[in-house]
Amino acid sequence: MNKTLSGKLKKLLFISSAILLFGSANAAAIKESVSGKAVDDATIAAGKTLFEGKCQSCHAINNKLVGPALKDVHKRRTYDWLTKWIRNNEALRKSGDKDAIAVFEANNKAVMSAFTDLKDDEVAALVMYIEDASAGGGVAVPVAGGATDVVAAPVDPQVVSKVNWVLIFLFLLVGVILFMIVKIIDQVSTIRGKDVIKWNDINAIIFLIFMIVGFIVCVWEFYVHGKLVLPEAATEHGRKLDQMFDITLFFTGFVFVVTEFLLFWFAYKYRGRKGKKAFFYSHNNKIEALWTLIPAVVLTVLVIGGLKTWRGITNNPERDKFNVEVFGYQFGWTARYPGDDGKLGKSNWNLISNDNLLGVAIKDRAENLIPVLEQDIKDLEKLKKELPEKLEELKTTLGGLVGEERKVHLDKIAEIENGTAKSDLEKTISNRTIQINRIKVSLETENAKAFYDNTGLDDIIVNNEIHIPVNKTVTFKFRGRDVLHSAYIPMFRTQINVVPGLATEVVFKAIETTKDKKEKLKKPDFEYWLICAKICGAAHFNMKLKIVVDTEADYKKWISSQEGAFTKKAEAPAEEVIKKDTTQKTLVIN
Repeated sequence: MNKTLSGKLKKLLFISSAILLFGSANAAAIKESVSGKAVDDATIAAGKTLFEGKCQSCHAINNKLVGPALKDVHKRRTYDWLTKWIRNNEALRKSGDKDAIAVFEANNKAVMSAFTDLKDDEVAALVMYIEDASAGGGVAVPVAGGATDVVAAPVDPQVVSKVNWVLIFLFLLVGVILFMIVKIIDQVSTIRGKDVIKWNDINAIIFLIFMIVGFIVCVWEFYVHGKLVLPEAATEHGRKLDQMFDITLFFTGFVFVVTEFLLFWFAYKYRGRKGKKAFFYSHNNKIEALWTLIPAVVLTVLVIGGLKTWRGITNNPERDKFNVEVFGYQFGWTARYPGDDGKLGKSNWNLISNDNLLGVAIKDRAENLIPVLEQDIKDLEKLKKELPEKLEELKTTLGGLVGEERKVHLDKIAEIENGTAKSDLEKTISNRTIQINRIKVSLETENAKAFYDNTGLDDIIVNNEIHIPVNKTVTFKFRGRDVLHSAYIPMFRTQINVVPGLATEVVFKAIETTKDKKEKLKKPDFEYWLICAKICGAAHFNMKLKIVVDTEADYKKWISSQEGAFTKKAEAPAEEVIKKDTTQKTLVIN
C-alpha cells in the first residue's frame, strides 16, 4: 500500500514539475512594466503584433537596422517621453526636447512616421513587449524537436580577410607550380626531339571526363536543389506561367543535352593524331536549312504561346472590379481598401502628413495641412538664422570629445562651414513652399469638388496583413513614396516595379486559400508574402507584408471588422483596442 502511494506521489510530483517547467516557458520575462500596467502574456503578444506591424521594418531588439536597437530603451527614457516620441516625434523635436533632437540627428535625421492613432493601452503593450524582449522573453525561438534556434555569433571580419588572403596566395602558388611543370616538360620534349606527353590525347580525355562529370553534376543539381523550386502557384495566371516555364525548360534542356554531348564527344573522337588530316567540309544546304527551320518553328510556338498568356494577364476583363491600393515606402507596405461605397478615394503625395500617411484626398485634412507646413517653414527659417550660433556652440563643446563622438561633432561643424546645412534647409523650405502652393491650387481649382469628393472618408487602411477572397479577380494598385521598390509575390507569380510618381498595377485571381495551401504543403507556418525585390536601403530585407487568402465568408467577416481610417471611431474596450492596425510602419527610438 505504501509502495503504491509512494509511486503515485512520485508520478504526481513529476507531472506537477513538468507543468511548472513547460507552463513557465511562455511566461513573461518581466514582473512589472514602466507603463504601470499589469504584465500578462496577452498584452505582450498584442505588443508584439504592433511591433511587427509598425516597427520591425526598421528596428530590431538587439541589432541596429535603420533605427537603433531598442533593447532596454525603457531604461534610457521615461515612459512619458516614450509615449510622446511614439505618437508624434516631430512635435516632440519641435518642442525643443534635447533627447528627441539628439536621437533624430544620431540616426541620420531619418524622419519617422507619427502614430497619433495609438491609444494608451496600445502604447503600453508596445513598450511592454520591448521590455519583455529586452529581458530575454520571446528572443529564443523554439524549433521542431524542442530545440532552440540559436543565433550564431558574428564572424570577426579580420579573420575572414586573413583567410581570403591565404586562399588567394595558395591559388596563385598552385598556378605558378603548374605553369613551371608544363614549361619543364616542354623543354624536355624539345631536347629529346619528341613529345614526352601526348597533349592531344590528354586534352581529349579531359574533355570526355569533363562532359561525364558535368552531366552528373546537372542531374545532382536537379535532384538536390530541384526541391527548392517554388511550390505550385496559387493564382490562375501563375499556373499558366509555370506551364510555359516547364515547356521552355523541356525544349532548351533537350537541346542543351544533345549539343553539349556532341561538342565534347567530337572533341574526343576527332582529336589531332599524327598522319591524319581533317576533312574539309564547307557547307550543306539541307543541314543548314534543317537547323534553321526547326529552332525557328519551336521558338515561334513558344513566343506565340507566351504572347497569348501575357495578353490574358494584361487584358483581364475583370480588371478594376476589386481594387486594393498598396503603398510602398522604406521599409514597409501599407494597404488601402475601399469602404462601403466600393471606391478608393483619390490621393496625391502632396497631401501626405502625420494624420494622412497615404495622402488621401480629404478636404479638411488638406486645409489643416497648410498651416502646419507654414509653421514648418517658420521653424526652418529660424534654424537657418541660428546656424552661426549653432556653429559657435559646436566649436565650444568640441573639447574633450574623442572617438566616434568627436567625429560626429566635427561632421556637424563641417556641414555648417561648407554651407551644406544651409543649403539643405533652403531646399526643404523651397519644397514646403511648392507643396503649399500645390495644395492651395488643388483646393481652388474647378476640379476641386471632383478631387475632394469624400470617397476616401471610409477607406480602410491596414499594414499588418492584406486579406483577399479566393477565386475573385483582384487588382493591386501600387504607389511609391520614396525610392524604387519592386513588389514581388512569389507564390502568386507576380512582380512589378513600384515607382514614386508612377502608378503601376497587377491583376490576379488567387485559387487557393492560405489554409488550403498550408494543408497541401503540410506546413502549418506557411504564409503568402509580399516582399520587395529591389535593394532599396538598409532594411530592405525586412520589407514584407503577409497576404491572407480567405474564403468569401471569412473575407467578409474580416473586412466588416475594419473601420474607416478617416471616420470617427467609438472608443473600444481596453482589452480589444490592440486589434487594429491602420498606420504606416517605422519607429525610431533611442
